[in-house]
Amino acid sequence: MSEAGLIRHLRNYASAGALSAIVGIVSFPLLTRNLSVADYGLVGLITATTAFFIAIGKLGVQHAVVRYFSQIREGNAEFDLQQMHSTALVLFSVLAVSATAVWLFSGYFVLPSFLQSENISSLFLVGSGIVFVRVLGSCAMNFLRASQRSVDVAVAQGTARVLNLFLIVALLLSTTLNPWLIVACVLIAETAGMCYAAYQYRSELFFSRHKVSALLARAMLVYGLPLMLLESMILILRLSDRYLIESMLGVTALGQYSASYNICSYLEIIIIAAILQALRPAYMQLWEASGKEKTSQFLAESFYLYMVVGIPFVVMFALTSPYLLSLLAGQKYQPGTVIIPYVALSYWMDGAMLFLAAGLYIFKDTKLLMLCGLGATIINVGLNLVMIPRFGITGAAAVTVFSYGLFMLTVTCLAFRRVRFRLRVIEPLVLTVLSIVVYSTLSTVDFDSALYNFIIKGLLGSCVLMAAIWLLVPELQRWLSQHRLLPGKHRSV
Repeated sequence: MSEAGLIRHLRNYASAGALSAIVGIVSFPLLTRNLSVADYGLVGLITATTAFFIAIGKLGVQHAVVRYFSQIREGNAEFDLQQMHSTALVLFSVLAVSATAVWLFSGYFVLPSFLQSENISSLFLVGSGIVFVRVLGSCAMNFLRASQRSVDVAVAQGTARVLNLFLIVALLLSTTLNPWLIVACVLIAETAGMCYAAYQYRSELFFSRHKVSALLARAMLVYGLPLMLLESMILILRLSDRYLIESMLGVTALGQYSASYNICSYLEIIIIAAILQALRPAYMQLWEASGKEKTSQFLAESFYLYMVVGIPFVVMFALTSPYLLSLLAGQKYQPGTVIIPYVALSYWMDGAMLFLAAGLYIFKDTKLLMLCGLGATIINVGLNLVMIPRFGITGAAAVTVFSYGLFMLTVTCLAFRRVRFRLRVIEPLVLTVLSIVVYSTLSTVDFDSALYNFIIKGLLGSCVLMAAIWLLVPELQRWLSQHRLLPGKHRSV
């Protein structure tokens, strides 16, 4: 893939992420100010749990679609695309039904036995539709990703987010919000987004029962299952503390924790999701078409840019987002903002692993990824049992950072045995130190208002750090001047 092509896909995915973030910022105060802290905590618990079940339900087949699509299209595999389409359709259909059944069983027979909240089962009943739609719809969505039709993926994602906001506003104008209605809005919106994705891929999607390949299905599951377990472990890293907080500290603490976590999730929506959707298909295709040297160079340059831009950005986000939370949700969620620097750092680590783990994905060493994730998850849960009773929600957030750091270090060492690329650390280290100084200095200043603090601190810190990036990273200047005006359809970059 050309650099301009990658930029175009990143732009499309980031645009969808930015739209999702805008929708989230608009809907955030609508939910936090019209639901009790306890009800908001329940909504956060259900949405986080659906993400966990969806990750398990897909069994990692969505990753196999991206990996094998490039290999088959380049003629480097014994299968053809008709076999892949037919096999994937059968796999995703079976997985959607199975995941929904397990979700309902958990909601009615497992979770009510240890959660404090009443009527949790009825919420799980509504949420079962989300699980089914997301797992089944992942088939078309990931074929669009694999074929690098980023515009269609972005529109599908944006449709779901905007429709969800529209439904919430409509409910606010006609009735009183409650967790059941919120989950129902998500179900309707996700269904619309997945239907759009399926419609856009309809001409390429082929099915014949005679083309279903058991051998290909087995290969996709062998590749995907460890990644499913890895994704599940990562979600447990972010989800298990919520269950422990609910059981140890109560639903009010859970609501405060969830609100701050949801603010930080905009980092994932805008940045990490865009990188994930654009980067992995790009280096998979580059590896199949151009080999190791070009892929290593591509990863080195991309990760360097991620560090020099991402580190100051995350620090400024950690500085300003507590004031944004106060403006959007009110002071009742303010105690939860102590976790924001920890959670923001963990999201940066999450994004870094998309680059650092490339060697394991390329060589299909997914079992190693899964084992690393399992180890980090066990450590995370064990430390949370100790830290939450002693340090509350701050302890849970600190454990998340420690677990992610250990996971990232282990994965990097293993992946670099397969595909090693140069790590330029001088400029990122200088920017890290400067960012910490800016954060520490501005944290001691108070402008008497959440709005003033958000605007003034954001502007001051951003100006200093942007100037530092401009001076320390001459490659960025050349890159901007080279790609500011691209011909034809790339001009908007």
